Amino acid sequence: MSPLIAFLICALAGFALLCAGVFVLAGTGWAMLAGAFSLFCAATFIRRGMTSG
Repeated sequence: MSPLIAFLICALAGFALLCAGVFVLAGTGWAMLAGAFSLFCAATFIRRGMTSG
């Protein structure tokens, strides 16, 4: 898997979790928001790796 594909998957999955978490905003909604934050951090890490090398 290329880094670009991994970046896009992480970013889109994070955005989907963010939207679903805000929509629910009850018990599991907070877990979805935490997962979205985690995926955005992973996407940022992958993007920095692509641009610095």
